[in-house]
Amino acid sequence: MAKEQEKLLSITQLFLFCASFLITLGLLKAASEVIVPFLISLAVAIIFSPLFTFLESKKIPKIVSLVFVLSFMLLPLSIASSYIADEIKDFTQHYHIIKEQFMQHLYSYIEKLYGYGIEFSYEQIKDFLQRIDVAGFFKKLIAQANNQFSNIFLIIFMVAFMLVESDIFHKKMIAISQRYDIDTAVISEIIEKVKSYFIIKMKTSMLTGFLVFLVLWYFHIKYSLVLAVIAFLFNFIPVVGSIIAAIPAVLLALLQYDMLHMFMVTGGYLIINVLVGNILEPRIMGKGLGLSALVIFLSMTFWGWMFGPTGMILSVPLTMTLQYLFAQYPETKWVAILLSDEVGIEKEQKKLKP
Repeated sequence: MAKEQEKLLSITQLFLFCASFLITLGLLKAASEVIVPFLISLAVAIIFSPLFTFLESKKIPKIVSLVFVLSFMLLPLSIASSYIADEIKDFTQHYHIIKEQFMQHLYSYIEKLYGYGIEFSYEQIKDFLQRIDVAGFFKKLIAQANNQFSNIFLIIFMVAFMLVESDIFHKKMIAISQRYDIDTAVISEIIEKVKSYFIIKMKTSMLTGFLVFLVLWYFHIKYSLVLAVIAFLFNFIPVVGSIIAAIPAVLLALLQYDMLHMFMVTGGYLIINVLVGNILEPRIMGKGLGLSALVIFLSMTFWGWMFGPTGMILSVPLTMTLQYLFAQYPETKWVAILLSDEVGIEKEQKKLKP
């Protein structure tokens, strides 16, 4: 009888957890227009908090430190934004011409393949490309970027307040952990892990964007600055980000020149991604993210659905934070284990051993 009651209680707890989780997701989705600027502000504040802390440690007044950090953040952005805006404007004006040129190139290559006895249906390929809708994805990204740019003052104010209150944030976390029986060390670990991830990703993404710009500039590919910014942003997106970022550059190389240039640009992207993504980044990042490869991919899809391209960019730190929080309670520890990689599972198995 006691076992049956225990089983019924476990099922009830699981049902309540799932129901509350779904309700929370619905509320987050409905409030995405408010949450997205907050998440962007939080990410920016985390990236620039070490600089702000360093300036304060040198006995520089808080207001002076804040002005310096905001200037350091906004000055390069304001200089680059005018050039980026011009390139985006030119691209949107010539988009239909570029699309038509691409379809003509595609048709001519299909005809060449026919000569070698390889048959493709032009209509099927055209329908496939329309279903993928890469251009639509980039349009959505640009639209959300424009939307967030309109919120720039709100984001700047939030970043400013987050930086100013960063010194008392740790005290708040201690108070919360004591109230809800969460280990303070775990809270500190979450903050440090997320901060480390953002700072490392920021550096490697900047390096990726710079190298992409050099490659495209060398081959005289149009819109090289915009494509470099896309490479910078998409480097934050796990698994497929670098692949998606390379598509427009590769297609433009084909449209501007020929297949040889397309392969050379593709090779440039591959070399950059192997050097930065597969060699440099893992060495700096250390032991890894604690998430399985499947979970990283699914989290990118899920957070992308929740918050659009911004959600895809922030998918890893959001999932890491949830994993740490789920691991603190016996009722949700199984969720944290499901999200874990092989190292995390081995740690849990060691804990179970007598």
